Amino acid sequence: MNYRNPGMLEELAAAYVVGVLRHRARRRFERLCRDEVLARAARRRWEDQLLPLALALAEVEPSRNCWAPIEKKIAPAAKPSRPPWWQVAAAAAIVGVLLLVGRLTVWKPPQWQAMAVLAPAKAQPLWRVERSADSTRISIQTVGSIALTSDKSYELWILPGGGGNPVSLGVLPRSGQLHRLLSDRQRALLAGAAQLAVSIEPPGGSPTGLPTGPVVIVAPISKPS
Repeated sequence: MNYRNPGMLEELAAAYVVGVLRHRARRRFERLCRDEVLARAARRRWEDQLLPLALALAEVEPSRNCWAPIEKKIAPAAKPSRPPWWQVAAAAAIVGVLLLVGRLTVWKPPQWQAMAVLAPAKAQPLWRVERSADSTRISIQTVGSIALTSDKSYELWILPGGGGNPVSLGVLPRSGQLHRLLSDRQRALLAGAAQLAVSIEPPGGSPTGLPTGPVVIVAPISKPS
């Protein structure tokens, strides 16, 4: 499961807050929230929107007539215990809100801003790099023909503005587009950096955490608007 997909995070956060994410799945999402800022932000958005509605519910007990058909459908072989009436009312209200607003009104695709065009000297661009408006992610789009043997890969690096060692932004795609979530350190370095670099590395990227092959591209970073 791709936990870095924003739409997936929104669905998991909604299920967690509503209470339908159970057992191991619930514990996995709690661990994810400890490690990932985007997961924590998604959970907070749903809590901010839905929990006040549950707390403000009027005390109206469901009709006794509704229990018989419900029990018949969900547990024909055994009589289930009835949840407290306020839990039923809260769940009904939350589900109603979910159906009303829909996921697309809660989560909107990120707005992307131009960041850099990666091209060898006197050659056509190979990649276009953009960053999200909140600077938490980058998008890398392949725009040229990548001529590189399978035993090599291109890796993208931040060149810190105050000097110091390059910091990896991961291996560049050979085709298509990818989105990458930035760590807090990467975000901070990008905020003060003026250039990106591309080096040729073994498959999967540098084994040392620093460029080991030739640097073939150095490109300026556009400041966010």
